[in-house]
Amino acid sequence: MNTEPRQLRLAFGGDPLTQMSVTWQTERPVDNPLVEFGETPRLGNRVAAERVSYPYETGVIYRALMAGLKPGQRYYYRVGSEQGGFSRAYNFLTPQRGLHDFIFTAFADHGTTRFSVQNSRNVAALSPTFHFIPGDLSYANGRQPIWDTYLEQLEVLASRIPVMVCYGNHENERIGDQRIGYIAAETRFAMPNKGQYYDFTISNARFVAFNSNERENEAQYEWVQRALQRARNDRAVRWLIVFAHHPLYGSTQRRGNNQSMIRRFQPLFDRYRVDLVIHGHDHVYERMYPMRENKAVVNSGNRYRQGAGVVYVTCGGGGVSLYDLAPEPTPWTAKRERTYCYLKVRVPVRDALRVEAYRVDNTLIEAFEIGG
Repeated sequence: MNTEPRQLRLAFGGDPLTQMSVTWQTERPVDNPLVEFGETPRLGNRVAAERVSYPYETGVIYRALMAGLKPGQRYYYRVGSEQGGFSRAYNFLTPQRGLHDFIFTAFADHGTTRFSVQNSRNVAALSPTFHFIPGDLSYANGRQPIWDTYLEQLEVLASRIPVMVCYGNHENERIGDQRIGYIAAETRFAMPNKGQYYDFTISNARFVAFNSNERENEAQYEWVQRALQRARNDRAVRWLIVFAHHPLYGSTQRRGNNQSMIRRFQPLFDRYRVDLVIHGHDHVYERMYPMRENKAVVNSGNRYRQGAGVVYVTCGGGGVSLYDLAPEPTPWTAKRERTYCYLKVRVPVRDALRVEAYRVDNTLIEAFEIGG
């Protein structure tokens, strides 16, 4: 068994501008694991790593936090140990401080197919400020070595772009007759609050993520309500964007609208004038017109007034498989396609928020704008 660091992945720390965590795995333990980093390829800074573990792990997982970083600065880093050897050097860019335009990318329902690999490469090539996967990551479904396959595949993206996640139904794992829950995803991904529900801010955008498997959990629901209220009471926040795995509305043959999600969250999203909600779960691309009180505010065009309604986007074509669409769309469907997909979202200081949806071959599905 070797001690080569593998499966490197970055994630924002508690302050996205000044903290970046890195997680990796080796086959066997090493002495004094660490991350070396700096503003030049000569590195120069060292931080000790901690071992994080769970009962069903397939290797030795280490995590280190690079703190005191400068916003808007490129950093170089490598992980490992003197005894066991180091990874190759990678680099990342911290978000800028203050108001600035930026892009992020997203897709859900990722998996380990050739389409999954290509989608990781597609978004990495865009150099977004971060990438978000709203659930159904590896599809290990209890088979823990699949996490290793997945995270080695994800490294092409996650070693240089922070990847943030929330959980889907496939993260709530079972091994045989035993439900092990989210423990693998919680350990393998360094999310705030173990990835159950959290928020973060970049420029004038507030991002709120939660675990829609646990939609009836009162503590989570109250937190989501407070987080949305805080965002709308903060005059520095222009854009409010939510990530959750299960869509409220949809028109796949398997599912259609999700009444429990609608009952639980539609009133909250309307009340706090959420701009954009990004989902997965349905393995298609489907986007709704701006919605309020379960109806479309408009039913034409692709540029919408900010605050008129909530725009819901499902991008569940991350790579694992595709679902069939029902013969008829919902009354609110603006665009739908049975295709592998990813999103590129431009978040501006002054202009319109622009969402571009692409197929896995990088051809454009559609683009729409909010505000401006």
